[in-house]
Amino acid sequence: MPPALPLSEAELDELDTFLISDLTGEDAMDLSMLDGFLTALAIGPHSVPVDEWLPLVWGRPVRWPDTALAERMTDLVLRHARHLEAHLRHEPDLFEPMFLDREVNGEAVPIIDEWCTGFMKGVELDAAAWQFFRETEEGAVLLHPFWLYGTEAGWDELAADPELAARHNEQAAALGENIIAMMQWWLPVRRQGAADVAAPEATGDLPCPCGSGDPFRRCCGRDRTLH
Repeated sequence: MPPALPLSEAELDELDTFLISDLTGEDAMDLSMLDGFLTALAIGPHSVPVDEWLPLVWGRPVRWPDTALAERMTDLVLRHARHLEAHLRHEPDLFEPMFLDREVNGEAVPIIDEWCTGFMKGVELDAAAWQFFRETEEGAVLLHPFWLYGTEAGWDELAADPELAARHNEQAAALGENIIAMMQWWLPVRRQGAADVAAPEATGDLPCPCGSGDPFRRCCGRDRTLH
């Protein structure tokens, strides 16, 4: 497998330019959203196949003008995904979400909506597992700011609560630490999944992280989706 080399600034700009171009769909991710999306996939309980998540990056089937461009953009996305996963595993203390920012009264304020939206899109790809996490006391606290800034329901809550919205910088500062905490919480399940040689559809037979001793499929992973 190619090394998990980080994308250079020029490569990040190249990928971002393509993602916001007319070649991709209206629902295509921008660079910040992609970073959040890939972060969720990197820390979550199960590995999601590339052919399941990659089309969501482009927003629709892309009419590639040539195979060289398709290969180039796919390579950049996959490299960023591999680097994120390796970075989070080996240097978690140095992890920084790829936020945009805007200037307000001469001060840079992080724009976290796009990143959190991407993160929640990644969560939805393993919705039952993440719903179980969200229903734990720790999960409810850790996942809340991502839901708050990454879903329509969360945006409605922010609009209805000015005091909550005023804590924007506090919420933004907590996201990186929350990512590491969630990664550690799911690590036992990911390790078990990496060692499991069963077919992908059997991953629900992994032990449930709640400690019941029952398979995840028959315990906390029973046909529930995020709401």
